Amino acid sequence: MAPSTLLSTRAAALRRRPLRLGLAATLWLAGTWGVAAQDNAPLIDGVGAYTHSQIMRHRDDAEPGRREARPRARGQQAPARGGATLDSLDFAPRPAVSAALNAAFADSLTGRRPSLDSEVLRDIDDAFERHPQFRRLLAQQIGGDDRGRVLQALQSGRLQAQFGQRLQAHGYSARNFGDVLNAFMIYGWTLANDGARSDHDAAFSGLRARLADSLARGQKLTSMRPQQLQEAAELYGLVATLAGAAWQNARSPAERASVRDGMAAIGRTVGIDFRTVALRDGGFAPKR
Repeated sequence: MAPSTLLSTRAAALRRRPLRLGLAATLWLAGTWGVAAQDNAPLIDGVGAYTHSQIMRHRDDAEPGRREARPRARGQQAPARGGATLDSLDFAPRPAVSAALNAAFADSLTGRRPSLDSEVLRDIDDAFERHPQFRRLLAQQIGGDDRGRVLQALQSGRLQAQFGQRLQAHGYSARNFGDVLNAFMIYGWTLANDGARSDHDAAFSGLRARLADSLARGQKLTSMRPQQLQEAAELYGLVATLAGAAWQNARSPAERASVRDGMAAIGRTVGIDFRTVALRDGGFAPKR
């Protein structure tokens, strides 16, 4: 499908999709992000609102007279009425869901039309359309344009296990969408900022505490069903793992620039512009 056709089709789909979160709409329409409007579409309920709120509240912490109490760690935050806990974002992986997702992602990585109707995969596929070299670099890590080899690598579970081990090192779980989203943002920020390093342990803890606080306050991160949570979590994990490998195996500055630009594009689909924020102990904050 030609890029123009794909974009027009997606625009029509967005017009048909109901706006499911008034808070998210208010934040996006306020124009406080400095990101193109099409990159702020509410494709995942509340994710843009969540990332925006983390940045704004972290900035407030640093301003005299506007400091709020630091949220407690996971399991210690008592939810307010209507609130939830991090466990509400857990999901039980189903092999059939993984198999269908891997087949569709193999399509996307090798330049074919994905065989799965997933909003997150559509976002990723759109980023691949705008940054074809980024797609090729990710595919090269597991077979290039050979869909059979790519699918075999995805179905082997090796990449998923690698991502899960990285998360476990920080006390995170690959079976919790909130943990996966936070990890994806940290890894994405690192790649989008030329591999700049930060105190990842502190950032992982800080982002989890912020998310726990948001949920306890009654903020809704997503209305996705368990199958959709699994699809989104596994996709973000695969992209982060392949992008990290592409960065490490890059043969030129141009290839690393492609990885950086591609990850920045995907970051915008979850409501964060990696190039305008800094990663600190408490999470993300506007660059000074």
